[in-house]
Amino acid sequence: MSIVAISETVGSQGTELGRVLAAALGWEFADREIITKAAESFGEGVSELRHATEEKPTLWDRFRESQQRYAAYVEATVLEMAARDNVVLVGRASTVILRDVQHALRARVIAPEHARARRIEQQQGLTPEAAHASVRHADHDLAARVRFLYHVDWEEPLLYDVVINTERLSVPRAVAMLREMLADDRFASTEGPRQDLRDRSLAASARAKLLANPTTRSTAITVTATAGTVDLIGRVTSEAERQAAEAAVARIPGVVGVRNALIAHAGAVDDRAHGQFRHGEERSWGGYGGGWYERARDRRD
Repeated sequence: MSIVAISETVGSQGTELGRVLAAALGWEFADREIITKAAESFGEGVSELRHATEEKPTLWDRFRESQQRYAAYVEATVLEMAARDNVVLVGRASTVILRDVQHALRARVIAPEHARARRIEQQQGLTPEAAHASVRHADHDLAARVRFLYHVDWEEPLLYDVVINTERLSVPRAVAMLREMLADDRFASTEGPRQDLRDRSLAASARAKLLANPTTRSTAITVTATAGTVDLIGRVTSEAERQAAEAAVARIPGVVGVRNALIAHAGAVDDRAHGQFRHGEERSWGGYGGGWYERARDRRD
């Protein structure tokens, strides 16, 4: 089992390569489906998420917290799909998001501008000039967005395990090469790295859920996950907010427990709600709302 993440330039045939590879392996494939799933999971519009992850950030975007929130939704979706293993992901900065996952094969698919423009011209019926302009514009926008969100240059070779030039290498040959690379033990997932990725996915989903909830959106909450149990650490403005954060995280599929070490500010606690858990005491839920409790333990982030 493994993961393939592909970064493509417009007209490079990266999506086609990814689809053929997924079909040959019998794996799941996701490209724009990542955006659709993120929109459905977190209640946002597809166009907003697409702009936040694919288009050049405007000056106004740099001051809008919503852009980072939208990126968190897409990142959580990429990690959720990757944690299931046996998946080919194309675009949406998946190669950057998964750069520390040892069993993820990260490929960059490129071709010279003239070759990509010719393909775009044929596919979309554009003039040669319009096709070249479209390719350059898309390259500039995507590079700017990746730099804005992740502070990396998407053309940095060390972000990838392999760079494929489809002007020189056909899609079938590229697929065969990637399948050969996947046979290497270095890209085989083992239980330890798989669990690490599942925990990272749960933590990302928890952060995204907290950002999606207007009640908890503005609060800085540190989220970590270990063996399916999510830890929440930080200060909130009220007991209601504390409980809302716990409830949102407890509903995430795969979460087996929540250790809630959030502290409600003095004077802002709802005296009617679980007074025994106020001011730093921890309330832990098993599964999606079990009944076991324990005091908070000191944890390092």
